[in-house]
Amino acid sequence: MVLHVAAANWYTTDVHTSQWQAMNFWDSIVRWAVPIFVMISGALFLSPNKDIPIKKLYTKYIFRIFTAFVFWSLVYACRNYVKNGDMLKAFAQFLTGYYHMWFLWMIAGLYMIVPFVRKIAESKTLTKYFLGLALVLAFVLPETVDVISLFSEEYGAFAGKLAGMPSLDFVGGFTGYFLLGHFLNSARISPKSERVIYAAGITGFAATVVMSLLASLFMGEAFEKFYGNHTVNVMCEAVAVFVFLRQRLNFPVRFVRELSQYSFGAYLVHAAVIDLLRKLGLDSLTFCPAVSIPVIAVMVFVLSFGISALINHIPVLKKYIV
Repeated sequence: MVLHVAAANWYTTDVHTSQWQAMNFWDSIVRWAVPIFVMISGALFLSPNKDIPIKKLYTKYIFRIFTAFVFWSLVYACRNYVKNGDMLKAFAQFLTGYYHMWFLWMIAGLYMIVPFVRKIAESKTLTKYFLGLALVLAFVLPETVDVISLFSEEYGAFAGKLAGMPSLDFVGGFTGYFLLGHFLNSARISPKSERVIYAAGITGFAATVVMSLLASLFMGEAFEKFYGNHTVNVMCEAVAVFVFLRQRLNFPVRFVRELSQYSFGAYLVHAAVIDLLRKLGLDSLTFCPAVSIPVIAVMVFVLSFGISALINHIPVLKKYIV
């Protein structure tokens, strides 16, 4: 939610202004959000104590994502049609979903391959091997190509061609994060390793802010490559946050369970809440972005979870759309 509030005017604001730099800061420090979602799913779905039959994957988990997608995509598409009067564009949006709904397609795809990934997760050797390949081929090489492309499109294209020659798509995408969540959740992390992870995480936070700023100033416009979920800096952020939450924070179980049952619905509805607040004149540029972004994000959080809680008290809707 912080990410989407910060990103609302990120593309259109002059990168040389303090307003854009505040947006860059807030956007950068929450880039771990999507990877964390995937890592938590991996930790849960690949647990040795949770062997889920293929039928159950589809009838319980994937079907629920499908019904939620159809309902909310229809809501956003209808709103689009009312606003613009273009049936074709509204229908196209219904098929693809609103901007934040790509996550549903992705997580459903990961659920589909759980039986295969589980076989890897059962072996520590295979897990480490897969994660090592993913680190190099899905994180390090693509980000290296992005850095080279900043200075030369020609050399960047050549480097990209070389990096893609192995064609190992198997270790690409979000599967690495999915497996990484399981690995970190089951690993015994020593105090020394924990400190190294936190140091890497802080470095990742700083690198995301600084590299995005310098690249944008160099290009003269907002440059988003270093915000990518498959960058080394964002991965370091995500790992540090995941380990910190697992090792250091002990939330009351009841509080976590109460809040977590509303999180899916809150995610689905929060984009509409952001749009509504913008219509009422509240966005990141309403006042100083350094303050407006967290303030509006809190408002979005409260309203989204409130709406989700209400829907969760309606039996049929609770089962299929949130």
